[in-house]
Amino acid sequence: MKNVLSVLKTEFINTITRRSFLLTLILVPLVPALILGAVSLIGGDDDSGGGNIFQPEPPSQVPDGYIDQAGIIKEVPEWVGEDRLVEFNNESEARQAAQKGEIDGYYIIPSDFIQTGNIRYMSPDFSPLTALDSSWTITTSIDYNLVGADPMRLQAFQNPVQVTRIDLAPEEEQRDESSILAFYLPYGITMLFYVLIITTASLMLNSVAKEKENRVMEILLSSITPRQLLTGKILGLGLVGSLQTSLWLGTAVLLLQVGGGTLNIPPSLIPPPQILLWGIIFFILGYLIYATIMAGVGALIPNIKEASQATFYVILPLLIPLVMVSVLIEEPNAPVAVILSLIPFTAPNTIMTRMATTSVPLWQLLVAIGLMILTIVFLIRGVAGMFRAQLLLTGKKFKISTFIKALFGKMPSSTQISET
Repeated sequence: MKNVLSVLKTEFINTITRRSFLLTLILVPLVPALILGAVSLIGGDDDSGGGNIFQPEPPSQVPDGYIDQAGIIKEVPEWVGEDRLVEFNNESEARQAAQKGEIDGYYIIPSDFIQTGNIRYMSPDFSPLTALDSSWTITTSIDYNLVGADPMRLQAFQNPVQVTRIDLAPEEEQRDESSILAFYLPYGITMLFYVLIITTASLMLNSVAKEKENRVMEILLSSITPRQLLTGKILGLGLVGSLQTSLWLGTAVLLLQVGGGTLNIPPSLIPPPQILLWGIIFFILGYLIYATIMAGVGALIPNIKEASQATFYVILPLLIPLVMVSVLIEEPNAPVAVILSLIPFTAPNTIMTRMATTSVPLWQLLVAIGLMILTIVFLIRGVAGMFRAQLLLTGKKFKISTFIKALFGKMPSSTQISET
């Protein structure tokens, strides 16, 4: 136990005292916090009551004009208001009114509108954003008159089919799927977990590969057992990763809770506070899986230059939730999402993406945790065997087939290695 604690302490102190690590640890959560604070201050100084960066600008109070050459608009809907649309007999009158500032611009409904569906918008100071913001007045008026000036028919025309989805799972707060954040918030959490697990597990690969290349590994294995060395490294770097995860994920949840109003985030899209607890649990388990694999890779590669190729094979399972993130967000309880949640190598990212989108059944969380623990036990036993044979494999080029054989205890003999 003493040897394990010594390795743990050494790895932890050496990592957290690096200037690059400290800057990353502090700046990653500090930058979005400063941005949110700046947005709040700017919004607080706005006398118009703004401050919400997702709120649209108030519509212009100056009306638009229209020239109805097709004779479609008989009356302007009451909710649009005749003060928002002014009819002109010809384009000359409308142009003069626009130049005087009496109207923002004017629409021309040509006589062949029924055949083409095209209208033109003329403005002395044209802005695409302004035109899009105000065009609902003319389109609503045209639709209203085309359906016989009947509000009920207009509603049915504009919303012909309304599908109500009933989830058989336990009742939960409905998400506002119309918001763009309904996709980007879970996607951000997916990326965050991918970065956390890969960066922290990569520390293990670099540590083992560097010590092996410098022959420090041989000295260490002469005084402690491979399992003690592996356990100490995993726990030491795991503490580093847990510290980083707690700070980053905690800051993200806090900013979403505190800054939700400033960013106009619907309450149903803000992840629940308990996601922090589950996030730490699944990060630790995901880290243990990939850090153990990285340690085995580090024991097999001849030098640190081979690490990039070997790392690609290792992280392939973790990339699957990233590739399928759209499916996981849109259908978080679909069979493919549940299956990926129960596979130990894809569970961390998948579970957190689903938790940011919907409620995940407790049995799935517990089963995923149990399967991940069993995988960790198997990997540690297999990788410890690689450490015993790592001296034999010094200088041998990394192959995924060799790694899998070594993981199951089928290590090549020294004679086979010398021949290669």
